[in-house]
Amino acid sequence: MLLKQQRFSRLGFISISGALLLCLAFLLIANTPNLLIPVLLFSTLPLAYIISWFQWQVPFIKILAFSLPFSLELQIFEGSMLRVPGEPLIVLAAAVFLFKFISEWRLKRVKLFKEWVWVLPFMAAFAITITFSGLPLVSLKFAMVNVVYIVVFYFFLSILFSENPKLFPQMLLLFGAGMFLVTFWSVFRLWQWEWNPVVVRGIFKPFFKDHTIFGASAALLSAFWFSCAVFSKERLNRLLSLGAGITFLGIVILSASRGAFMSIAFFSGLLLLVLVGARLKHLVIIGLALLIIVLIFREPIQTRLQRIEAVSYDSEAGLIDRTVSAGNVTTDVSNIERLNRWVSALRMFRERPLTGFGPGTYQFEYIPFQEPSLMNRLTVTNPWDIPEGSGGTAHSEYLLALSEMGIWGLLGFLIILGRWFFIAFNKSHNHLNRRWMLVAFLALSTYVFHAFFNNFLTTDKFAFLFWGTAAWLISNLHNQNEENVLPTG
Repeated sequence: MLLKQQRFSRLGFISISGALLLCLAFLLIANTPNLLIPVLLFSTLPLAYIISWFQWQVPFIKILAFSLPFSLELQIFEGSMLRVPGEPLIVLAAAVFLFKFISEWRLKRVKLFKEWVWVLPFMAAFAITITFSGLPLVSLKFAMVNVVYIVVFYFFLSILFSENPKLFPQMLLLFGAGMFLVTFWSVFRLWQWEWNPVVVRGIFKPFFKDHTIFGASAALLSAFWFSCAVFSKERLNRLLSLGAGITFLGIVILSASRGAFMSIAFFSGLLLLVLVGARLKHLVIIGLALLIIVLIFREPIQTRLQRIEAVSYDSEAGLIDRTVSAGNVTTDVSNIERLNRWVSALRMFRERPLTGFGPGTYQFEYIPFQEPSLMNRLTVTNPWDIPEGSGGTAHSEYLLALSEMGIWGLLGFLIILGRWFFIAFNKSHNHLNRRWMLVAFLALSTYVFHAFFNNFLTTDKFAFLFWGTAAWLISNLHNQNEENVLPTG
């Protein structure tokens, strides 16, 4: 009894001291942002050790999930930004993973390690192509950010989910609660602008830099909960999941992100294939058939696209018109600029097909590769002087990897996606956790499609959703106990 009291006294002392230190650090950082890096350097390892020692990794990771929607960019040095509190907490999580892996886990999760191997070629592409970069410091920082995201949200979380399968749905509820608060803030801002749809692009700032990131996040969450409603066996879970899915679908519509809305349509088609019991070979056949049809009717399709007059920035346009405007490649400036970025990325790949220009360098290197006939008012001619409403990089996760890391970067990413498709359509058959594996895959499918038009994996918010959902997929694959993993179960 005395030992327990001493332990709780020590725990209380550490907790109070930690809270006071965090408050002091916050006050210092708020007034002098340059102190953030020294504070992180001196506090990360001690805090990680405390979290690991007291087995606080689950409460800590839940705090991280809730805080991510509120993460905003803070300038630390000139030209250097940090997403706070997201990235400092992610670095802390990486340190916790290191402590836990060395002290406890090691090779105990060897089955999960076999799944991690599929990600290693993509991580290796980051490391190798840094050496060929013309901006090595930029590439090093970009690569480190992406690798840390994978380590924390894929490796670390997959172990936690294998120990506690209910943890990920709980984390999504916390993340979703944070998104709801951001949504309320955004609706209030939209009301201040008298519901003018033109301003929707910026109402999610400063928490979400762009409406497309917000829409992509809502689309993944909507697909997750809709899938739970389809595959859950309990009536209450089906009703609650359906309500959550509809709510996040409403948020997708609010975001006015065409890519997010189309990704929901893609998810719906894939869900139908899953429900009829399609295998991976059937999916390949369907994909090839669609490709052949597009090639055969290429000219009529191009003619039809050229006749589309709807534009994405029309204040009078409805949801359907905005979605249809995605095919307007003649008068919609946003689409023309996206084509310009794609052409630039492909030309960069032709210039350096094996090594690319280095991770994180696209925005600095693509300018000479632009197509003059596609240049418009959104075109960037100076990376330090970006026109209003422009910015971003290749506007495609696939082409970004191709231009920055060459063919190996794209292949590494496709290997990961291919493995997940194989798990969902082949290995999940007759598996005890098939329904949860399909839920995870179907949620991921929204970004498999959306990644053709945007790239968000370098943002802390979406990196959590993407890699975290994938971690839940592989943890369910190697969990041989069937159980209801939803929070109400």
